Amino acid sequence: MSVGEAASPTVRHPRTALLACCASLFLTSLDTSALVVALPTLQADLGLDVAGLQWVVVANALARGSTLFLAGSLADRYGPRRIFRIGVVLFGAASLLCFLSSGFVELIVWRVLQGIGGSLMTPASISLLTGTFQDPIARSRALGSWSATAGVSTALGPVIGGVLVATVGWRSVFLLCLPFAALVVFSLRWVPESPVPRLRRHIDSAGHVSIAATLFFVTFTLSGGARDGWMSATTILALVATVLSAVIVVRVESRAADPILDLTVFRRPQLRGAVLTAGFSYFCLTGMNFVNTLYLQQVRGYTAWEAGLMALPLTVGTLVAAKTSGRLLGRHGPRKPILVAYLFLATAMASLAVAASTTSSIAWVLVAFALLGIGMGMANPPATSSAVAALPRERAGSASAITSTSRQVGMNLGTATLGAVTVSIAGFLARPDPVSAHDFTSGMRIAYAATAVVAVLALLAANRCFPAHRKTFEPVLDGTRRKEQSDDHQRHDGAPAEDHQRPDRSDLHTPVPGRPREGLLSRRGR
Repeated sequence: MSVGEAASPTVRHPRTALLACCASLFLTSLDTSALVVALPTLQADLGLDVAGLQWVVVANALARGSTLFLAGSLADRYGPRRIFRIGVVLFGAASLLCFLSSGFVELIVWRVLQGIGGSLMTPASISLLTGTFQDPIARSRALGSWSATAGVSTALGPVIGGVLVATVGWRSVFLLCLPFAALVVFSLRWVPESPVPRLRRHIDSAGHVSIAATLFFVTFTLSGGARDGWMSATTILALVATVLSAVIVVRVESRAADPILDLTVFRRPQLRGAVLTAGFSYFCLTGMNFVNTLYLQQVRGYTAWEAGLMALPLTVGTLVAAKTSGRLLGRHGPRKPILVAYLFLATAMASLAVAASTTSSIAWVLVAFALLGIGMGMANPPATSSAVAALPRERAGSASAITSTSRQVGMNLGTATLGAVTVSIAGFLARPDPVSAHDFTSGMRIAYAATAVVAVLALLAANRCFPAHRKTFEPVLDGTRRKEQSDDHQRHDGAPAEDHQRPDRSDLHTPVPGRPREGLLSRRGR
């Protein structure tokens, strides 16, 4: 059964819907990853320090992460196709304004607008795919293709960015987004609105504001700590604000009648594992991209073109692993590909720690890139499919918002944390002299080694979220879907649904991916 054969009967061009959704994700991911290679050139042109470079990357991811829950609610309420189209147009317009920007502040403003457009696209695209592909197997394949696109575009970005920066300049990275935006808008002519019923949800304003504030203060604390010092008054106040805003999020969302972030869904181990995997994989990728771009171009002396070409093993590894991960997901469920992904991520970070030197062979870096690409390719499809399967189909936009937000948080923390740790350690080792190349690589080595240790701990945590006894991947069956299946049985042969063999419910005492334990969630949480 191909992806297109099991689509909703109301959709005449399911492959066009899949193309539009994948192209939109390719567009947003390519923009960020391609820009990373241009950072040294941008730094020289605008006269920025490392903290300023961090904000060029983080501003977009922060805007996306802080508005994804709102975007998911809007897609569930007003229809994903409408919100999707608005997001594509907004992203394309902001990309053009970034291309025309003349200063740092102006660039940051347009990067924020880009992030808002990207946040509108992501949850809406998941809702479109969920409504288009009704069959669980076809839906899993479509979501796997969508997720693989994110890893491929993120890995391919440095190669394309290196070519553009070397031949045209750093501004051309933003101009690259316009043809993809036009392609997506044009393809929507053949994509109808999703047939999934819309949820007339109340917009949780307090939840949106508190979540956005928490994400902002986390990023500001990490970036400010590296710039002003970890014991400075600014950093301490930002840390206090982070803790207070996080407490407010928990209090507001636990008491809201219709919360934007329903905290009870995190009682489902499968969703927790998906969020952890999506966030940590992008933590490793974006953090590595940011630090290694400075290392390759400013420490080792490579050009943007050469640094971009060195990312080819990352791209190839992602392409190969994404296809393998999709097959493992369909045959064995999400556990195997996710655990394999963590093994490769940990090995890649350890290899980068070994390679962090002014005289080491560049082959170490290329091997580490390939390992990281395999880890990314293995992680993305099962993370997205697990999250979408953990919630009812009519809340696909919210499910996508949760995993997409975890990715954006991972991107923010990866760029801010690895950059801050590297710069802070380098500055400490060099004190009172200026930071040398040797000091910078020493900071890299410690940052990457610590990340490898965290990857092992994350592997152990993910192992508990996906039980080993489950050998097949089954989306969650809520009450609505059980009724749909019952109606399908009656339509097929006219027999009452009760006459069909009922599913074995003897294993309810064990946690099953895609189906929470009986009694684990309250009625409100369901």
